[in-house]
Amino acid sequence: MGCRYIPNQEIWGVIILLWFTLFLEMYFFIKFPRFLPVFLVTMVTQVLIVGYELQVLKIGVAASTASGQKYLP
Repeated sequence: MGCRYIPNQEIWGVIILLWFTLFLEMYFFIKFPRFLPVFLVTMVTQVLIVGYELQVLKIGVAASTASGQKYLP
């Protein structure tokens, strides 16, 4: 996902780029409503991925993987 690597994994850049990609996807979401499920799945997936990465940065890998979910760097 380019949302992390374009701003060189800086947190502020990831959040700004995530906002920009969601803004762009909302344009297509409104422009082509027949593809509603595609855009919703894309947006939710991006937010989950970035949110999990921010969680790992905040509380650490050990606490994030305590529930059994794998951490893939």
